[in-house]
Amino acid sequence: MRWPWSRKKRKAAEPSATTAPYFVLGGRKMAIDAPYMLPKDLEESGRLDFQHVLLKNILKANYLAPIRNPLSILDVGCGTGRWGAEMARQFPQANVVGLDLQEPSITSTSVVQGQERPPDNYVFVQGDITKGLPFADNSFDFVHMRLVVMGLPYAQWMPAVMEMKRVTKPGGWIELVDTTVTARSPGSEQWVAWAQKLASFRGIDMTATAQIGEFLKQAGMRNVQMIPLEIPLGPWGGRIGVAMMADGLAGARALETPVVHQAHLATKEQFDAAIAAMEADFTNLVGCTQPFYIAYGQK
Repeated sequence: MRWPWSRKKRKAAEPSATTAPYFVLGGRKMAIDAPYMLPKDLEESGRLDFQHVLLKNILKANYLAPIRNPLSILDVGCGTGRWGAEMARQFPQANVVGLDLQEPSITSTSVVQGQERPPDNYVFVQGDITKGLPFADNSFDFVHMRLVVMGLPYAQWMPAVMEMKRVTKPGGWIELVDTTVTARSPGSEQWVAWAQKLASFRGIDMTATAQIGEFLKQAGMRNVQMIPLEIPLGPWGGRIGVAMMADGLAGARALETPVVHQAHLATKEQFDAAIAAMEADFTNLVGCTQPFYIAYGQK
């Protein structure tokens, strides 16, 4: 099977056995020297897998771009790798590459549709989009990046999109999927204020993701489509609303380590009270939603 990089390049992209780019604080595993705000551990992997299933149910697909029979697919910031593994099974003729800061755990990444290992046409490569992609120009038919709202500094958005465009084949597609982090109810204002403070330390604008369609246009992509969604938060939205609330609250709780133990913006009691206020609003208020944006464009 041919992969879109040389044997030498692939070896250089693999993680070093002696590298330990993470530390444990407040019982959660956090990245070192990376702007990503959330933990990188099995608990977070479980949330990301749950979120993947939720989004797939909402979109009725793993992608919206009008791709046909791609032979090469790249998932930037692949997280648990579940999206890429599913795409590899959907397109068995394609080479699918997942790229992230650290290789996912086999317990969360590989078990897709009851199978214990990823398909042979899926491979993980360690890398960081802010430092460039370890692939040649025009390598992929489809490049995908999802939910980097808490990991990509504002100044890196256009360089990242340009780098994705570089590795996309002429006629190929880029698809971006993301959300914004803003107060969705009065009870969520305190938590959002802490999140915004943390983001500012890292140069992250958690509302920049509403511009993903414009980023693709500025990069010179053609046939750009931007699809905004407002997904219900809470029981008023039925099964989807309850699931989105569960995902949102789990993500909010995951910020305890940087808020309480790292930046010391609040005590644990204050943080827990803010989460409780948020949960009460999402449970009882009608009309709360979480915005999502899907944008795709052709090179």
